[in-house]
Amino acid sequence: MFNSRLFVFFLFCLALFHFSFVSMNVNMTSTGSVVFAQDDDDFSPDDDGDDAVRSDPVTESYLIWYLKALGPIFAPAFFIMSVFFVTFVVLNWMAITRNNIMPQTMLDQFTAQLEEKNYQEAYETAKASESPQGKILAAGLAKMGSGYTAAEKAMADVAEEEIMRLEQRLGYLSVISGLGPMLGLLGTVYGMVQSFNVIARSASAPQANELAEGISTALITTQVGLFIAIPAIICFEYLRNKLALLVLELNVQTENLMSRFKGQ
Repeated sequence: MFNSRLFVFFLFCLALFHFSFVSMNVNMTSTGSVVFAQDDDDFSPDDDGDDAVRSDPVTESYLIWYLKALGPIFAPAFFIMSVFFVTFVVLNWMAITRNNIMPQTMLDQFTAQLEEKNYQEAYETAKASESPQGKILAAGLAKMGSGYTAAEKAMADVAEEEIMRLEQRLGYLSVISGLGPMLGLLGTVYGMVQSFNVIARSASAPQANELAEGISTALITTQVGLFIAIPAIICFEYLRNKLALLVLELNVQTENLMSRFKGQ
């Protein structure tokens, strides 16, 4: 319970950080060429003539700036990846729970029916449950007429199938954690190619603002890729360890419940 609350608190802090990051404003100064007068007394910052071009600050949110830097290629790609990341975190968070894998209500009812030797009712109780443990117990009771060895094999097959299904869904988080930095690296290469293309096509030394677009794309795609990958790695490792503990507990409980049929 403590670990679950700690993980929820971590997700809340992460969401709050992203919200604060996006909500912040950055002051970006528009660039312009400034022609200075030879005599400092002849130059006044209030002059409206053509001798000087004043730089007015342009306020732009981080969100708009990031979207412009990511461009029409990387912005949709990272958005789709973020949606999949949140989706699979929620799905795995709901699936990898003790109540979903080993529902206590079903377990208590099944145990009571075994104690009363109501094996048919116990089988129906386990079969009616959609949980992995219910499916495993139902498979074992269905094969119990062929001996405990056959029942044990049937339970092992169903357990492997159910665990593989949970691990497969969890594996998508691992894919996202690896794909985020790779997509960011692709954006880095793409942005640097843009900047070097500006240098190659310029007859003279290019201005800094001409290179800023490609450099922004290179850096921001890497940053956004890491922003997605790091939480994905943390969530994947946490949920994988949680699943391993629940699977261990599942095997122990199933063995304790069905061991009474040994030798029959």
